[in-house]
Amino acid sequence: MLKPTKMTRVVIAGTKEHIENTISTLHKLNLLHVTDYNEETEDFKMGRPLKPASELSDHLLSLRGIANQLGVMGKESATKLSSKQLPSQIDEKITFLQKEVSSRFDELRNIEFRIKEKEDLISAVKPLMALPLSIDAYHGYESVIMYSGFIAEDLELKLSKITTNYELFSGDYEKRKVFALFIPKIFEEETQKLLQEERTYVELKIPELKGNPPVILEALEKEVQELKEKQASIKSELDNLKKEYSEFIIAADEHLSIETQKAEAPLRFATSPNAFIIDGWVPSRRFDELDSILQESTQGQVYLTRIEENVNEEDIPIELENPSVAKPFELLIDTFATPKYKEIDPATVIFITFPLFYAIMLGDVGYGLIVAAMAMIIKNKFKTGGLNALALILFFSAILSIIFGIIYGEFFGFPIFNVVVKGELEHGILGMAGPAVAGFHLPVHRFEAVQSLLLMTLVIGILHIFLGLAIGFRNIVIEHDLKHAIFAKGSWIMILAGGVAAIAKLMPAMMSGLPVPSKDPVFMMGAVLAIIGIILLVKGEGAISIMEIPTLLSNVLSYTRILAIGLSSAGIALAVNTLSMNLFIRPGGVLLGGGIGLALIGVVVLFIGHLINLLLGILGPGLHSLRLQYVEFFTKFYEGGGKKYAPFGYNRKYTEE
Repeated sequence: MLKPTKMTRVVIAGTKEHIENTISTLHKLNLLHVTDYNEETEDFKMGRPLKPASELSDHLLSLRGIANQLGVMGKESATKLSSKQLPSQIDEKITFLQKEVSSRFDELRNIEFRIKEKEDLISAVKPLMALPLSIDAYHGYESVIMYSGFIAEDLELKLSKITTNYELFSGDYEKRKVFALFIPKIFEEETQKLLQEERTYVELKIPELKGNPPVILEALEKEVQELKEKQASIKSELDNLKKEYSEFIIAADEHLSIETQKAEAPLRFATSPNAFIIDGWVPSRRFDELDSILQESTQGQVYLTRIEENVNEEDIPIELENPSVAKPFELLIDTFATPKYKEIDPATVIFITFPLFYAIMLGDVGYGLIVAAMAMIIKNKFKTGGLNALALILFFSAILSIIFGIIYGEFFGFPIFNVVVKGELEHGILGMAGPAVAGFHLPVHRFEAVQSLLLMTLVIGILHIFLGLAIGFRNIVIEHDLKHAIFAKGSWIMILAGGVAAIAKLMPAMMSGLPVPSKDPVFMMGAVLAIIGIILLVKGEGAISIMEIPTLLSNVLSYTRILAIGLSSAGIALAVNTLSMNLFIRPGGVLLGGGIGLALIGVVVLFIGHLINLLLGILGPGLHSLRLQYVEFFTKFYEGGGKKYAPFGYNRKYTEE
């Protein structure tokens, strides 16, 4: 907790006949982070894959192609297939599935092409239903040229200027005029020019068919229907294949992935004609476990050595080590950057501060209950991974939001307890006064306690920034020395502490018109401390660093967004409730005073208004709370840039050994 797991560099060496057994043992343990070997020498070179690698890779590619075609997706499975039985089934079933799936997909592509072809013909034939001609009447002329299409203008008057020796047929199709023009070929140039000048003219291609349009159309539609039925039948067959073999495909994919990973592992090792060497990292607390199991599985023929010297910190893989409740918040750390080996891991701190800031902003029992329910639905749907972690983060934030909702006395913006606002009694949902907890009387009305809440957010901001600077001080002491830490972070701690003390005395005096409390010991000590901090800052980072001092004030003031977002959410809820209740549900203070119809409109307004506010309440507090962590807090101590711990192994989900 607060620091990444302590890691130990190890080297594993053995003879070539034990390489497969060693790989299997390491893979099963899922413990060793392998460092890839890439510096070849005369004695040692990069290893070659084991013999089954090529075949395994081919099977895996084929299987994933089949899975992609069938749309098989990985999901939580109630049953697991035996990894010992799968190898005897893989070759036969993959060959069978390749043949069945590829043949059906080839047939589907052919059918889809034919359906498209027939539908294009139908689109071409339909407009010809408006003309009194058979399809074959449009073709086969030597001295006559035919034009057909859509046009809005009357062609006869313009054609008469070219010649009277023509035949023109016209009709209406879908509120558009369709025509067919037969004219001697000697007038082709003039006719083309005429049609090109008509802006509404759209050419209609006549298909090479024979027969009357209605008969042809009926035949084409029948063919399309038959093709679609055949298409549906093939899709049904593919669905049946998916249902029957999806469990096998998912399990086989996992098995082949594991075996391929093991077969290709020597590519990461240093090997000679007779030996191999594996370089890597293991959590220090599990070194003895790795040594014991490795010796047992190889009958002591493979040797594990701990490397204590020449360890580059940048090469050490990072495994975050946090309590189970804080584990989901590692997602927020990884999203920003993996910490360095000697840096503080802030996941446990964020476990407290992120939900706290979120809850102060949302602070409503009704919204909190809905967010908690949504989080549980997501968590149950996604058992692992980022979405599961995000759901847990949201759930913790929602529970705290419910608690703050009770403190604020708000349920979807409606008061829970009776409260006096501006001298008037406001009746709550429970119809009773709020309880007193440890001498503190609930509820805290947000709009009545703005000054107190503003002061609270500023205090939270100061403490949060102090914590960040303190962690930064510790990091620099570890990485460099105390002197560097004092100049880099101690100076800022002094400036912040001195500035807070001085302003705490200065602001009340200025607001009340009193003289500056220059003789006040707290003010004087604060001012002196801030000046010393500025001197240390300039000495350590140069005079230009003075330009950064105003950013410290802006960092502290940035925490007032906690109050601003909370008030905006409460204000929207209050506006929605007032509008729907006073205008629709209870006009003039009389329930259903405007009738049931008007009340139903009020319910719709209430629902839509709170739905929008809920969406804003999920996004706004989340984003702003995250910003306070990343910008105001992390920048005081966090660098990141560590390498994620990725042990050689596989967490089985669909198979078992």
